[in-house]
Amino acid sequence: MKTFAKNDFYFQLTIFVVISITVIIALLAGNEKIIWLFYVGIGISQLVSYLIRCFYNYKKSFIFKVYGYLILPIFPSLILLAIFGNIDTAAGVFIIIPILSFFYSPILAALYLIDCHSFYKSQKQKP
Repeated sequence: MKTFAKNDFYFQLTIFVVISITVIIALLAGNEKIIWLFYVGIGISQLVSYLIRCFYNYKKSFIFKVYGYLILPIFPSLILLAIFGNIDTAAGVFIIIPILSFFYSPILAALYLIDCHSFYKSQKQKP
């Protein structure tokens, strides 16, 4: 688990920094459409990491739990929106979570990175 914690932290940090720099440069160049790269790229990498860490047996932090409760509903709601998007009532219900997540997911992405760091530090100190 120590190796996973180390690799996961550095992978998440690299993805976060590279995509953030790419998006900032693109925004400064006038390409606003590239901002979705931030949400999709970082979101998928953190989702995979989160799901892997769910199966490890260790005491989960408060940040880890909050991240899961707020991020996990986004992907099913996007899938359901794609399936039922042509029905106005269903689309109105399934669009609420992605719209709200547009505002809170960058904050949760940073918090998840902090949680990965604390998880890595806790595993590093174990004998």
